[in-house]
Amino acid sequence: MNNTSPAFSTFKIMHRAMFFGQLVFLGVLFFLVYRKSVSPPLAAQDKIFQVIAIVFSALAFFAGNELFKRRLTAIKDRIDSTVKEKFEKYRSASVIQWALLEGAVLFCGICFFLVGNYAFLALAAVLALLFMMQMPDKNKMALQLGLSAADVEDL
Repeated sequence: MNNTSPAFSTFKIMHRAMFFGQLVFLGVLFFLVYRKSVSPPLAAQDKIFQVIAIVFSALAFFAGNELFKRRLTAIKDRIDSTVKEKFEKYRSASVIQWALLEGAVLFCGICFFLVGNYAFLALAAVLALLFMMQMPDKNKMALQLGLSAADVEDL
């Protein structure tokens, strides 16, 4: 399949922009903490932040996946929708999923900045990797929506 349709290209660019925004944010925070440009103000609350970050990250990941699955089911159940309408709803569902995961990445980065514990940065990196694995692909979208290759090419 050719991934060059304007609507799908914009979709992929949106994902890449969100991903690189996370990397830049985490990179700046790493640089500031590593260079000791700032002193972590809440280092004493490390354990509390660890629990909060893990719970928040897990909730964001699972909630994003569950919302995506529910929306995907609703899209597939609407047999009267056009391929373009299905794509728009699919894109919306994907962005919600991505936003929840990105929120967890940014939260872990902020925890790292406030506490100075590199475990938060590692958790943020794992979440960013999960985010990267959700990159849009026409084949994956066709499979998830139950569309043919020809339908997807018509976007």
